[in-house]
Amino acid sequence: MRRLRTLRFLLRSIGVLSAALVAIVVAWVGANQVRASVVEVEPEQVAAPPDGRWVEAGDVLMFVREWGPRDGPVIVLTHGTGAWSGTWFDTPGFLGARGWRVIAVDLPPFGFTRVRSGATLLDYRRASQARRLLLAVQALTSRPVVMMGHSFGAGPALEAAMLEPDRVRALVLVDPALGLGPRGEMGGCHPGPSGWPMDSRTARTAIVRSTATVPALTGVLLRQFVHRPEAVTPDRLAQYRRPFVRRDFSARLGDWAATFAGADCLGARSTDPVALSAWAHGARLALIWGAEDTITPPAQGVALGRLTGTTPVFIPGVGHIPHIEDPARFQAALAAAIAVVQ
Repeated sequence: MRRLRTLRFLLRSIGVLSAALVAIVVAWVGANQVRASVVEVEPEQVAAPPDGRWVEAGDVLMFVREWGPRDGPVIVLTHGTGAWSGTWFDTPGFLGARGWRVIAVDLPPFGFTRVRSGATLLDYRRASQARRLLLAVQALTSRPVVMMGHSFGAGPALEAAMLEPDRVRALVLVDPALGLGPRGEMGGCHPGPSGWPMDSRTARTAIVRSTATVPALTGVLLRQFVHRPEAVTPDRLAQYRRPFVRRDFSARLGDWAATFAGADCLGARSTDPVALSAWAHGARLALIWGAEDTITPPAQGVALGRLTGTTPVFIPGVGHIPHIEDPARFQAALAAAIAVVQ
């Protein structure tokens, strides 16, 4: 009898705790829906930094920022997940001081790139992003450019270089997130997860509003990408959060996440190892990698280097975001990579 009473007590306790947990989750989600509806209201023209501008790029007006001499050789920077043109921090100034004309772009849905009037759901696949990138470059310069892509931004940069090799004279990939396997294997591209919540815009927007765009969680999330947590400073966090005030930011971020979860590489040439190897044979490619990267492990760099005939440069003691974890070593590696093409 005593055992039965104990079991009933345990079951009731579990029920009460479960109900409390559900109530907490519901309250958290509800509070963040209200927060986002109040915060995510500013049009890009109001929220964007005043030193940038928008250029025609197909179905979007891409936000770009520029540094360095107008007549210098051109380098185009494409950022990673959750980043934008403002999160390169010291890198553009470093390159500009060395004579480069630096163009940092905001790939949609990040930063302050504007969707054209009437457009709703954009195609966020790598090939489409690459075409937008090439159109933006065409609007900015007639000269062949060097491209540098970090993390997610490496995919569109690589795809653009393969689509129009005459426009991209050299490519630098920094901890590229190309959808490779843990050992660098290219296992092919597969559609992302389907069904609820990914197929419901309302559901995925609610998830993003309760996680990725909650300012209090920005530091927690960013620290998962770095090896040196001290690199995640208040000033850097403020810069990462800056686009959070954009109108419908969480909704568009959810749309992108639904694609990036698996379908990002559909239709992309850069997922074909034969095509990639053939392109790399006549291309100038540099690979820079954080030696402690757990997001895109160094084994991927070794395999990608073998496939493309490139020797990766591994920066010791840093993770997935070398340019904020050890700016001096990153800049030294970058300077060496681009010295031969300036």
